[in-house]
Amino acid sequence: MKHDNVPTRGMSLAAALCDIEYPVFQAGMAGISGPALAAAVSNAGGLGHLGGLRLPPLALRKWIRETRALTDKPFGVNIVPSFGGPEVFEAQFRVILEEKPRVVSLFYGDFAEMIPRAKAAGITVIVQVGSVALARQAIAWGADIVVAQGAEGGGHLNQGTIGVSSLVPAFVEIAEGRPVLAAGGITNRADVRAMLEVGAAGVWAGTAFVAATESLAHDLYKQKIVEATIDDTEYRTGYSFGWPFGTPHRVIPNRKKWNLVKYVGGGARVIDKPEMAEKLSLYAGQGVGKIHSVAPARERVAELVAGFSSWQVGDTASTLQALPVAA
Repeated sequence: MKHDNVPTRGMSLAAALCDIEYPVFQAGMAGISGPALAAAVSNAGGLGHLGGLRLPPLALRKWIRETRALTDKPFGVNIVPSFGGPEVFEAQFRVILEEKPRVVSLFYGDFAEMIPRAKAAGITVIVQVGSVALARQAIAWGADIVVAQGAEGGGHLNQGTIGVSSLVPAFVEIAEGRPVLAAGGITNRADVRAMLEVGAAGVWAGTAFVAATESLAHDLYKQKIVEATIDDTEYRTGYSFGWPFGTPHRVIPNRKKWNLVKYVGGGARVIDKPEMAEKLSLYAGQGVGKIHSVAPARERVAELVAGFSSWQVGDTASTLQALPVAA
């Protein structure tokens, strides 16, 4: 047999843990993934995520309830402890425990105390990391699913020096049967198939969903993603608003000579003024050269799902069925 059956088992487990049809996970992007995007991804059979970073607890509760009004499917909430201090993060977490979305995804912090509380509330826990050492830590804390975040990914990276195709099999070896999701530059069915070949149980995609119709990204941000080529992202370890200096991140750089804001990575939102959107370097992964238009989230999900449906384990086709794929 060409493959063992680990990816197929993992795909089924990843979907079952989150009560979704397909193991396609939209990344929780601060200021970009709101109720409309999360609901659209979940309605298409994947798992949509609300980006909770910097969101006050009351606003987070409002977004969760707005998402429930838009979908009866499971969705997740992504939170990061780097902003507002431990009190704000705890307040956000309490909202999640009370509202009980199907999934909470965590990034860039110590979650030893929080993960057992989430699991006790019946919430599936996903942790995104970029090294084997951090993956071991997340597993020891009790994470249900681990995301292997490759250096190809856009936005902030937790370690961020290893490629996703090397991270995934290394994570699978230590995951003790937990599903491992692949993240970093994943935009189309070919990317999905490549990740399944190295053992991924599903995919975690961000940049492709920034350029979705329903995202809260500024139109100029979406257009830059569409216009960018595979050469047009830059790996940085300097300043990025609100993050410790030196935190690695990947952007489409703004190269205007006299623009000092070009050194700041950001995700320009629809509520930002156009002049700010034009000045920022914008978070994006290396998959930008394969995104050729702004499209509804359901089409992005369908494209990724097609990678599962056309992949085979030995002589047995994957049991996942494709959604209709847009031409």
